[in-house]
Amino acid sequence: MTPRIAAGSLLVCSLVISAAKAETPVPRLFATPSFVETRFMQRHAGEDVPRPIFLPSILTATPFISPRHPPPPEVIHQGGPATGMMAGIESAGDVAFSGIAARQAIDDTVLWAGLRADRANPYRDGAGQRVNYSYERVSPQAALAHPLGPRTGLTVFGLLDNFEESRTPHSATDAPQFQHGLGTMRIDHAPMGSVFDRLEIAASVDTITYAADNFTLRAPGALGLRYEGDWITWRGHVRGEFKAAEWKGALILDASLLKYLTVLDTSRVTQGRSSYRLPDTEIATTAIALEGTRPVGQADRLAAGLRLDVVHNSVGMAHEVPAASGASAASYNRAAQELYDTYYGAGTRNDPVDINLSGKLRYTHAITEGDVYGEVRRLVRTPDPGERFFASSGPAALIQVGNPGLASEAHHVIELGGERRAEGWKGYLSPTAVSGTWRVSGKLWHDRIADFITPDRARGQAGILKSDGGIIYRNVDAAMTGLSVEGRWNAAPALGLRLRLDWTRGDNVTDSRPLYQIAPLQGEAVAERRFALAPDHPVTLGAAMRFAAGQERVDDSTVTGSGQDTGGPTGGYAVLDLFARTSVAERFHLSIGVTNLLDKRYQQHVNPLPQGVTTQPIAAPGRSLFLTGRLEF
Repeated sequence: MTPRIAAGSLLVCSLVISAAKAETPVPRLFATPSFVETRFMQRHAGEDVPRPIFLPSILTATPFISPRHPPPPEVIHQGGPATGMMAGIESAGDVAFSGIAARQAIDDTVLWAGLRADRANPYRDGAGQRVNYSYERVSPQAALAHPLGPRTGLTVFGLLDNFEESRTPHSATDAPQFQHGLGTMRIDHAPMGSVFDRLEIAASVDTITYAADNFTLRAPGALGLRYEGDWITWRGHVRGEFKAAEWKGALILDASLLKYLTVLDTSRVTQGRSSYRLPDTEIATTAIALEGTRPVGQADRLAAGLRLDVVHNSVGMAHEVPAASGASAASYNRAAQELYDTYYGAGTRNDPVDINLSGKLRYTHAITEGDVYGEVRRLVRTPDPGERFFASSGPAALIQVGNPGLASEAHHVIELGGERRAEGWKGYLSPTAVSGTWRVSGKLWHDRIADFITPDRARGQAGILKSDGGIIYRNVDAAMTGLSVEGRWNAAPALGLRLRLDWTRGDNVTDSRPLYQIAPLQGEAVAERRFALAPDHPVTLGAAMRFAAGQERVDDSTVTGSGQDTGGPTGGYAVLDLFARTSVAERFHLSIGVTNLLDKRYQQHVNPLPQGVTTQPIAAPGRSLFLTGRLEF
């Protein structure tokens, strides 16, 4: 598990689902995200921690091990309720998953509750090779909405995402235990006689506890490793919305405190505590933002925002020396501060303060049946705890040292995009869809990044005092360019076609080499046909081609590069899926199909799993049959 994790990253997820009655949707549970949001920027790697499956997706989300090929939302939610139960199986990896979501109203109080349970066992890839990837997951959650008065509402939400026996063949360790807890509280108030038309007060706590090792779920190696981590993020948020002339604006105050502690124990060569990898790090952030929108004439709209973040960083155990014993103990018994001083200079400060100014400006122009927009933004990201304070001692293969002197990463982006619809567009394959109508959307962006934070190998670069090949962190200049296009076409009565393309290019400008972990050109083409076996019993048959080009632009050398593309270049692929969906009854739906029909062996260049220096690409599942049933309340 890599250290580059923002435990509060889930707080801007929107959550809107329809319960058994359309007039009582689940309220928004998280703080309204700022127009100038600095915690979520275009990055260059896969997921760090598993994303929770929230209430809206309990009945539709595919397991992690599954290919990413869900049907479009318009097909999944054809006006039906999002409360009910589901169950499904997939032959690859003996995958089983189930979920239930329910709603109960008691006077003016409404309670939503859900439970998701997944299990996956090792699977076979397209060449018949066994891939030892598996996990068991149970995720209960609940939300409550209660009016505190005629103009005030309270929403409380809680989730526990528990993983056990997680085998991760692409990494050097497995995770016998991983638990993610999330709790939020939100108050919405519409004051009278105030400068603010609406007030929002929100608070949250986000915790991650895990244990990972290389011996519980796999054959022990020459060196036993066990990691234990406890991370917690507290966050508070106040938002006041107001009107001034033609502007509709908001003033936002944010505060957060992140506390991370990760320790490493070793055995069989060295015994006991070997390093404090995240040595009681703290990141305290205070932010103020001002944003607003206003119309410009009849067809245009302007949105603008500024945000100031003041970030205090500290390490509570910088001088704590691990107490390892046995062979090589001396190489492990080094305090975090000693490592910082060794690689970045004597007296390296471990309590930097970042003052980050961000802003965004977006102009939207309405056109016939659509709109186009242009956006410029500067978003500044403070180094995360791992980039700044990671401290792993030991032999050269285990050396990884964060850099307390890193500058904040500043993204300067220009983006152009828009959407165009044919006249009469009423949705894709919806019951009222008009034959021959279509919708096309897309965006093109370029991001010039000052002080991009990259892991690298110590080779005596500017500001790096060692040349031992250990993993260090440094600032470089970088550039990324991306293009995303999606089209949907009701080609004929009850016949739909859709196409999605995504492309990204990344360059480390300072070192004249490609950025690591950049996905190649990839996409999906789908054809679907709807017909009725009987009145009120529609059937959809479809075929999907998932594809990706090869990725040759990699940073895989540990001698001249960072070595972060540990698997090297990857080849292109195209795999075929077939599927069918039907409504057996008004509220009972079945999906059946086969993924990777031709049983091809392929792998994604960037796996949607934790990325790190020990990760390797893993082959995707071979041919897999799936069956899912969903009963709506």
